[in-house]
This record gives sequence, C-alpha cells and structure tokens, in this order.
Amino acid sequence: MKKFALIIVLIFGMVIYSYSERKKGQWEIGYHYSYWSINIMSAFIEDNLISEFETYDLEKGGLNFDSDGSNYGFELRFFPKGKNGAFSIGISYERNNFDANIDGSYSEFDDWGNRVDAEAVGTIKLRPHSFNLSIRWDLWPSSRVHPYIGVGFGLGPLKGYIKLHTISTTYYSGYTHVGETDEEKTIKQALEELEEEGEGFPLSIFPIVHLHVGLRGEVLEDIYLLGEIAIYDGVIFRGGIAVRF
Repeated sequence: MKKFALIIVLIFGMVIYSYSERKKGQWEIGYHYSYWSINIMSAFIEDNLISEFETYDLEKGGLNFDSDGSNYGFELRFFPKGKNGAFSIGISYERNNFDANIDGSYSEFDDWGNRVDAEAVGTIKLRPHSFNLSIRWDLWPSSRVHPYIGVGFGLGPLKGYIKLHTISTTYYSGYTHVGETDEEKTIKQALEELEEEGEGFPLSIFPIVHLHVGLRGEVLEDIYLLGEIAIYDGVIFRGGIAVRF
C-alpha cells in the first residue's frame, strides 16, 4: 500500500514538473461525499468469505444481501493549461465504508427423518481507505456550468469484519431443540484461513475502479460545486465542493 501511494505521488509530481510555468487556475483542492449500492460485492463476499463459516451451509440455502455504502475524500487536482484547460490529473485520499445485512434460511431432513430448519442473519462491514489517482476531461471548461468525464483507480487494504448469527431448530419425536451460534471474523482472518487452505483470494487489498460523468458549476469566483454519477465498485452518486487557485 505504501509503495502504491509513493508511485502515485511520483507520477503526480512528474506531471507537475513537466509544466513548470505557473498559470492561473492550475490547482484545485476539493472535498466530496458519496453514496452508492455495492451489490457488486456480493459475489466476492459469498464465494470467498461467507463460505468460511461453519454453521450455515450455502449449498443448501443462499443468502440475501441488502447492501450500500458511503465514501468521502479530499482531492488535490492539477490543470496543466490553467483555468480554461480541459485535462487534469488528481490524487485523493478516500475513506470507504461498505455495509451489508445478510440473511437466509433452509430446511433439511437428517438420516432419521428429523427436520432441521436453519436461519442465519449477519452483518458485513468493510472499512478500506485508499489513495486514488484519476484523470479528467472538462467539456467546454470556459463555460460557467459544464460537464466532465473521467477515470480513476486506487488500492486500499481490506479491513473490516463479518458477523453471522445462526439459529438451528430441530424437530424430532414431538420435541423441539433450538441451538444458536454466533461467529465473527475479521476480513484478515478469513483471508488467512483461505490462504492456508490453498484457496486464498489473490489480493489482500481492495481494488477500486472509478468511471464517472458529472456536472460542475462555478457558484462564486473560483469556487465550484460538483455532482456526478459513476461506477465505483457499484453505482455511486457523489457531490462535492472545490476551490481553484
């Protein structure tokens, strides 16, 4: 992660160095907040993490995901041609929050004909932070309000945890037995166990891809409001404010 952040800083520095002549509006600092759906994460979680829990059999009953997330970050952006330039490159620090509620149930019969009902509920929380590098093109940048498009990428360590509460109800010979089990694992523990089994996820980091299209407007001199929709490991809606200097 540290090496990746260093590479981003070096790339950013090389671009800045190549444009040493100072122009008005070359720099911009901003803050943004985002909200999105992260159902795109469900396959990864089910295939690589949930399967490590012992009390719920995914082959007998699937799990439903109700997921969302938020993100906020600070960005420094460089416009080589100044205020009316279309192209820019930015580096940002991002704090990502991925949350999901999971639930599922199934019924089965054991070798003696007794019925077993299994029900599971749980929560998943991922808290990766990352450094992102992005490039952007402002369309008609001299207009007070104009659209933009861009692409970015980043990496962050996989941090967070998964909790699963399982209730097993067994019906036999007129009797009912209820058993409850609580399991909790950090993402790091789950990945280490997968690695020991030779089935480890190839990355211990969280990859981020950011494709976006938005609209920005200059509300006061050199102060901009931004709104965008993007793909950011899910569909994202983002708002922000930026100051040009």
